[in-house]
Amino acid sequence: MENPETASGWEDFSPTRYLIPFHAKRQPHFFTDVLIIGGGLAGLRAAMAVDPSLRVLVICKDGLTNSNSGKAQGGIATVWDFSDDQYDLHVKDTLIAGGALCDESVVRYIVERGTGEVKTLIANGAQFDKKPDGTLLLGREGGHSRFRILHADGDATGQELMRAMIETVKTRPNIRVWDDTYTLDLLTADGFCRGAVVHWTSGNETELIWAKQTILATGGIGQLYRETTNPAVACGDGVAMAYRAGAAIRDMEFVQFHPTVLYIAGSSRSLITEAMRGEGAYLVDKHGYRFMQDYDERMELAPRDVVSRSIVDYMIKTNQENVWLDLRHKDAAWIYGRFPGIAATCRQFGIDIAKDLIPVRPGAHYSMGGVLIDADGRTTVKGLWAAGEVSSSGLHGANRLASNSLLEALVYGGTVGRLAGEIAAQTIDEYRALPIRNNPVPEPDAGVSDIDLDDIRNALKSVMWRKVGVVRDEPGLAEALTSVRRWSQYVLARQFRSPKGWELQNMLTVSRLIIEGAIRRRETRGSHNRSDYPQTPEHAEHTLIKRPNVEESPM
Repeated sequence: MENPETASGWEDFSPTRYLIPFHAKRQPHFFTDVLIIGGGLAGLRAAMAVDPSLRVLVICKDGLTNSNSGKAQGGIATVWDFSDDQYDLHVKDTLIAGGALCDESVVRYIVERGTGEVKTLIANGAQFDKKPDGTLLLGREGGHSRFRILHADGDATGQELMRAMIETVKTRPNIRVWDDTYTLDLLTADGFCRGAVVHWTSGNETELIWAKQTILATGGIGQLYRETTNPAVACGDGVAMAYRAGAAIRDMEFVQFHPTVLYIAGSSRSLITEAMRGEGAYLVDKHGYRFMQDYDERMELAPRDVVSRSIVDYMIKTNQENVWLDLRHKDAAWIYGRFPGIAATCRQFGIDIAKDLIPVRPGAHYSMGGVLIDADGRTTVKGLWAAGEVSSSGLHGANRLASNSLLEALVYGGTVGRLAGEIAAQTIDEYRALPIRNNPVPEPDAGVSDIDLDDIRNALKSVMWRKVGVVRDEPGLAEALTSVRRWSQYVLARQFRSPKGWELQNMLTVSRLIIEGAIRRRETRGSHNRSDYPQTPEHAEHTLIKRPNVEESPM
């Protein structure tokens, strides 16, 4: 792991260590061996990997079914047909997509364990699509040199995997799940994570969770952008709370924009899986012209960053709000069977995907950056682990290869669950309650006593989309930074009493990390496209930040 030195010139923009005041003697307490924050694929896999003799608590911001994992359509990439594929080929494809910032040892670790993880999923009841002869049906997506993508129910892979995982977790008496519980901050003392402070959404009560080991699996940051495929819970909470706790954060400027998001004005954005292009869908303009031939010889199967940039550039050139996916040259019955979920969604808007063009444009989809972890999943804060999208493991580099994220969630979820459990089992069963002191809050300025949180949130999402989106430049990033700094001055210094305020504080914190990283990275690499610095140097470096002068709670 790189040395997470505080980057020169970074200012501390979180005025308080904790979002709310609390005191250990005045709050209810809960004790567990392993605390897992996040109930997506990585979190549930971690829970399953902990020794059954240990107590495990999984905290979900919403419910187990509402996560990025559950929304995944494209599938899970793994080497399965060894007569045509091999681990080295999957590793190579991942490294190429990652823009020289992947950690090859981490890539190989995840790829080589992927086959076993899929076998475990199947043993736990996951049903993948099969050919008539009963063998698994393998698909291909952008950036992959072989057919190695496993799907479930056509375009509902994440939903099926989560179903199987949830049913398995329910059979484990040592695993307890709290739904509708908002995690505000990590509890730390002497550089060690002791658990977390949480808020019961239904009961409006704050509680302290004490744990021997804590695992972050909170997912992504897509809600920072106006156009996104992510569910409402993906606000970057995990990155923000880890930053406040003093964990090193890496490469937040690398945000992957999915090329094809259903674009219907006024409706919520729905992902149109990359598997559709993998199965032969064309990207066309309103005249039916396949414009990708003007940008990349791989056409629609180019990596996501290439396709997204191409779409944005072509939309600007042609003054169009979107482009279209064209499946009309494929058999209608096959289309409906292969993409039943997308067909149903489009049908709500009067679009028949076998007969009509599907309007699409890019949207924020996945964060390659996150909380820095080592090869075992440890963060730079003792007792704190991370897995899944919230982490920066070294698998994705500057650009995630399609369908590698579910693979990472499974492999590293299993790794951190097992290792954190082993350490928890060796820890003496005692907890030291920390006398957490209240955080002083300045009196609000007269002009901002009543803050319209929704208005600031919408303005933030719009600025991030326009200035820190698919294509970036110095003036736009500077404008975004000015806006975020201004909002932060009167939002971050306040203390709110509900998740709406806490989410906005986290979104401002993570937006600042993304913008600062994007300003410093004066190059185009992977998902980070600087129009004023189009070159991609051969030498690549990571962007690291650690909050300076973290105030630890006194013992």
